[in-house]
Amino acid sequence: MKKKIDPKDLMAVERATTALLGTAISLIILGFVVEKFELFLHLMILEIKDNTAQKIPQLSHIDFYNYLGIAIIMMGILLSLYTYKYYTKWIKHLENDEIDTDKNIYLLLAIFVASIGLVLVISMVLI
Repeated sequence: MKKKIDPKDLMAVERATTALLGTAISLIILGFVVEKFELFLHLMILEIKDNTAQKIPQLSHIDFYNYLGIAIIMMGILLSLYTYKYYTKWIKHLENDEIDTDKNIYLLLAIFVASIGLVLVISMVLI
C-alpha cells in the first residue's frame, strides 16, 4: 500500500530535480560555447591567411575544442535523462516512507565539472 506523500517532501524532490535539470542545461550551453569556439578559430585562420596562423598554438588544436564541446553536451544530455530516473526513484522512496541518499550522482557531477575546468585551464596554459 502506497503512503500519502507529504507535500513538503514532494516539493523538495521537485526542487532537487529542477536543480539537476538546470545543471544539465548549463552543461549543454557550456558545451555549445566550447564547440563554437572551434568555429571562431576556423574563422580566425581565414582572416589571417598567411604563415602567422601556423605560429598561433591554439589554431593547431582546433579539433580538441570540437570534441571537448561535444563531450560536455553529451554529459548534459545524459544528466537530463538521469534526472527522470532520480525523480521516480525518490517518489518511490517517499511512498514507501524510506530515506536514501544518492551521493554517486553528485560525486560524478563534481568530478566531471572539475575535470572540464582542469582541461580548459591546461588548454589555456599549454596549448
